[in-house]
Amino acid sequence: MNDKAFFPCAGFGTRMKEWTKKIPKPLLPIAGVPLIYYSLYWAERWGVKEGIANSHYLADVLEKNLKQFRTFPLRISREETRILGTGGGIRTALERFWNLDEEFLILNPDFILFPKADFSPWPTPAEKDAYDCILYLSKIPPDADYTGLSLNDGKVEFSPGGYFYIGLSWIRGKCLGELSPNEPYDLADTFRKLAKQGRLGGRIFPGEWMDLGEKEFYEAARNTDFGHKLGPGWKEFISTEA
Repeated sequence: MNDKAFFPCAGFGTRMKEWTKKIPKPLLPIAGVPLIYYSLYWAERWGVKEGIANSHYLADVLEKNLKQFRTFPLRISREETRILGTGGGIRTALERFWNLDEEFLILNPDFILFPKADFSPWPTPAEKDAYDCILYLSKIPPDADYTGLSLNDGKVEFSPGGYFYIGLSWIRGKCLGELSPNEPYDLADTFRKLAKQGRLGGRIFPGEWMDLGEKEFYEAARNTDFGHKLGPGWKEFISTEA
């Protein structure tokens, strides 16, 4: 069922330097609204009924905030002793709260998305038959150093290309079945394996995006109100949640 999402929130945020000394990166404010709430907003718009966020760095601060979220149940998968990486964090959360049969979105809070009004990230029946994971891609901006990906006939390949992953994807939990819970793994390794199997799909993201995972990007945008680009539901969502 298309109704679950995972939000990776455990990182140290070291690239943000002084901004994350006391605040975990997902809670850094953009026009007064914590960064992760932009991802939570789109998750709700896309029909998500249940989510998981992982935590580690400044976990108490992050969890105190997210436990007040009311739009849909949002469970917290705390990584107590060490960060488990993107793959390990999701695999451990599946073990704790869901199972390997789940299908879900992954939304990286570093990115603020501005999709076209009719966009849905969920796969079509044909895509479900063809792929176990779908990455949303965009063209690499000039002078950016993102990992280049190729997209050929709907399949993503880890070869030099003009596209990069914008932090939004759909995945089947079974793709992580070979990983052990509570161990660190990089989700990119799972993506590479699926690409070699021809099971990693890709779509061009139809809209605009902003990567705020770097200090200079965050500083340039932190006082900007993006409400006019987020649709009519944004004001109601924020008045309820943030």
